[in-house]
Amino acid sequence: MATSSPQIEITLFRGSDEPGHFVWSPFVTKVEFRLRTSNTSYTRAIGAAASGPKGKIPYLDLTMPGQPTLHLADSTLILKSLVESNLINDVNSALSPAQKGIDLAIRALFEEKLYFLQAHERWIVNFETMRDHILAAVPLPQRLAVGEHVKGEITRKLDLQGVGRFTEPEKRAAIRDIWEGLSGLLEASKANVGDGGVFWVLGGPLPSEADATVFGFAASVLISEASPQSMELVKREFPVVVEYAKRVQARWFGDYALPL
Repeated sequence: MATSSPQIEITLFRGSDEPGHFVWSPFVTKVEFRLRTSNTSYTRAIGAAASGPKGKIPYLDLTMPGQPTLHLADSTLILKSLVESNLINDVNSALSPAQKGIDLAIRALFEEKLYFLQAHERWIVNFETMRDHILAAVPLPQRLAVGEHVKGEITRKLDLQGVGRFTEPEKRAAIRDIWEGLSGLLEASKANVGDGGVFWVLGGPLPSEADATVFGFAASVLISEASPQSMELVKREFPVVVEYAKRVQARWFGDYALPL
């Protein structure tokens, strides 16, 4: 079990000053999921991507007695460090080698494929909405110039990654395939729990690292106004994903709004 102490300070920089709300970044919610399901206390802060050790959100400051503050970045590396410090549960330790492989594949599918498809939907298809949300603190007209710069950088990165070279129907089909695959896993898991019980991606009695990623992306798609196409898809065709998110939110994120 993870341990915590009043002398240990964890500050999570979410890039947002909206307490009581999920942020649009699935990676922030991924870290919050692991902290909360481990009953580990933390403080929320705003921060900025440019201030983080790796130039992105989220990042985390960890202060332990008698030690200098650690500045951690990248959601996977943050969680790895917290597990090694016994500050959050090592949820994958009880998995079989095959289960660990499946867990890793699910995380990679969402973090290394859906993420880029989602970036296109938000930053290219629904650019103005995304720009005005992410850059809300930047005054006009600077916001317009910064937004165009960010859009150009993301367009270049998506072309290099490959997603940017797909047609729009190909992108939509790829997004649907991912949510459909997840829906099948969750339907099988849900069948094994009682009414109202939380069910997990791998079908076990406890969450794994894949659940942190999946819940992060599920919450993100259900709240982000910059991905209305994906939001409608998930709500209309994959209700088990919505139910999964609602049950996790009710159990561990009761102070956060999930308007469904």
